[in-house]
Amino acid sequence: MTKTRILKIKAFTLIELIVVIAIIGILSCILIPAMTGFAKEARVNAAIADARTIKQAIEFSLVNNLAITDDDPSAAFNKILYLDQNRDRSKRQYEMVGAFTSYSWNVYKTNPGKSSGSQAVDRVIAGALDEAFTEQWKPGKAVNPLKYNTDSKNCAQYLKENNTNFALVVVYDTIGQVRLMQLYRKGVLVTYVNGEYLANTNPNAHFVGEGTWSTIYADCGEEAPEEYCQINLRNGQVGSDGRTGGWY
Repeated sequence: MTKTRILKIKAFTLIELIVVIAIIGILSCILIPAMTGFAKEARVNAAIADARTIKQAIEFSLVNNLAITDDDPSAAFNKILYLDQNRDRSKRQYEMVGAFTSYSWNVYKTNPGKSSGSQAVDRVIAGALDEAFTEQWKPGKAVNPLKYNTDSKNCAQYLKENNTNFALVVVYDTIGQVRLMQLYRKGVLVTYVNGEYLANTNPNAHFVGEGTWSTIYADCGEEAPEEYCQINLRNGQVGSDGRTGGWY
């Protein structure tokens, strides 16, 4: 007589399934934010690394090329950096600085050849950036990104409206040191100021414009050094005739 062997398959009970689902849910709540945080940190670190490379390339080009250029490098230092906020602008302490922006990059890319005056210095900087990066940077339109200095008129909007993939503002002093740099790429605004790099990933991140440099820290949720509550870059430059005109 043949015996029939019955296999008994043990299945999960409803309670066990509920427990497993609960455990998966708990792990997801822990791991997903952690992984998202790691991805964001990696993106910020990459953006800061790019900013460091750009700053070094700019400073190297200024120090090593301005001294031997055929043009007068003093022409580049036509921007006004206020050092205090006296209500009477005529009595404010100030420093003359140079600046390079995405507008400068557009001129370099769309108008090949030699330039004179401040644009000759722009070409020195742009050439250094060309050598420092193999990535294709779209020149976009000739618009100064410092115009995009509010939550509603921000960095992301600058890229969209001006058909480019980056935005850059650099302020440098007469000895070739970068005083301020703001670089926006891939959703991260990195600012170099006071010897440190600050990253802002807010979708409404914007350039400092005419605001005091303390706003850069405030936008990143940090407290600014006291002196940076006094410093700001004026929307104006000194022309060859000595008059101050608009810059952006």
